[in-house]
Amino acid sequence: MGFQAHGRHVNGLHPARRDPNTGYESMKIEIRNESGVTIIKPDGRMDFAGLSEFAGILNRSIEEGANKILIDFSSLEYMSSAGIRALMEGLKRLEPQKGVMAFCSLHPQIKELFEVVQLNKIFPIYPSEFEALDVMMT
Repeated sequence: MGFQAHGRHVNGLHPARRDPNTGYESMKIEIRNESGVTIIKPDGRMDFAGLSEFAGILNRSIEEGANKILIDFSSLEYMSSAGIRALMEGLKRLEPQKGVMAFCSLHPQIKELFEVVQLNKIFPIYPSEFEALDVMMT
């Protein structure tokens, strides 16, 4: 299951691009579907340079009917507060569909950030993708 993004079919790796204003490379984003669970795996930094692409992929997935979304943070190095806002907005879009968004494989810094802003009380967080899928596919 893929979707159209910028005129091309996306189901796999969404390549990074360099932001001409900041010089930072945007994050790579892998998207795939596993037994009805849409898995989005950002790689790099979720900051100004990569945020709009991540938010767009998340929102398009929801618009196209994804109601079980797993964000795999195993390759995410950094997340700004705007990234947290994008996750909350995605959850708000999922609520009318009675959908669920969960996270897995958080790096210690990201996990600490989520605990400080109490996202761990809003979103299910799993140690690994395997454990998350085990719960989400039932």
